[in-house]
Amino acid sequence: MTKINMCFEHQVAVKAFFVNRDKIKDPAIIKYLRSDPEGILEISLDGLKKGKWKMTLEWNYEEKDYSLVKDIIIPVAEKTAF
Repeated sequence: MTKINMCFEHQVAVKAFFVNRDKIKDPAIIKYLRSDPEGILEISLDGLKKGKWKMTLEWNYEEKDYSLVKDIIIPVAEKTAF
């Protein structure tokens, strides 16, 4: 399982948008996520194809809106050796 972990100072509910940079015309993938009570947010990248993506996170805290934009690369999955 490929994932990104983020730490917040409080619990948050996040709306995450993923846009494939190699296929800009494809619709964004949207995920609704919630951190644990300690503020740890685990973002699963399962289901995203390999390549370059733009990830945008949006959340609200104490009546203020926040966003974070990051370019990420999903690598080719490694094959498990038997």
